[in-house]
Amino acid sequence: MSNMWAIAVPLIVLIAVVGPIWVVFHYITVWKRMKAEQRTQSPEQSAREKEIVADLKQRAKRLETRVETLERLLDAEVAEWRNRI
Repeated sequence: MSNMWAIAVPLIVLIAVVGPIWVVFHYITVWKRMKAEQRTQSPEQSAREKEIVADLKQRAKRLETRVETLERLLDAEVAEWRNRI
C-alpha cells in the first residue's frame, strides 16, 4: 500500500502543479512566436490578405443574396417548406 502512495503523490503533484505551468508557458511561447511572425510579415503580404478578406466578404454577400432568392422562390412555390425542415 505504501508503494502505491510513493508513486501516486509525485504523480499527482506533477499533474496538478507542473502540468498547468507547462501548458501556460507553452502557449506563451506560441503567442510570442506568432507575434514575431506578424512583425516579419511584409506589407505586400498584408495587402494580399486584405484583398483576400475583401473578396471573401463579397462572395459571402453574393451567396446570402442567392439564398434569399431561393427562399423567396420556395415560399412562392411551396408554402410549407420551412415546416418540413
